[in-house]
Amino acid sequence: MKKSIICIFFCMLVLTGCSSNTLENNLSQIRIAKASELETGKTRAERAEEIKENILRLEEVEEVAVVIEGRTALIGLQLKEGMEKDAIRLKAEADILAKEADDAIEGTAITANESITAMIKRMERERTI
Repeated sequence: MKKSIICIFFCMLVLTGCSSNTLENNLSQIRIAKASELETGKTRAERAEEIKENILRLEEVEEVAVVIEGRTALIGLQLKEGMEKDAIRLKAEADILAKEADDAIEGTAITANESITAMIKRMERERTI
């Protein structure tokens, strides 16, 4: 009898431990993202496109991939051949240009690494689908 009561107690404990916190967290993140879009009046894709256009003004940059997460922009730079030595300067300039293009951006994560830039490009494509 005691074993069955203890077993039932532990089963109830395990089952009540599985709550909808994940769903609540995801919903709150969606609300925050929607509030951010309403605040700026533009979608994340539109904001990312403006940042890309601004950064592409740099002659040394061939292509740019941008993904916006909240108030942070993930930026992948594909530099023209031979410009790898100037990567640090170009990343600093891209940071300034990104913040000029979108006042809501507080931070940036910028890379000139080819594989990471390719991942950012994939993320960018997935978000536009």
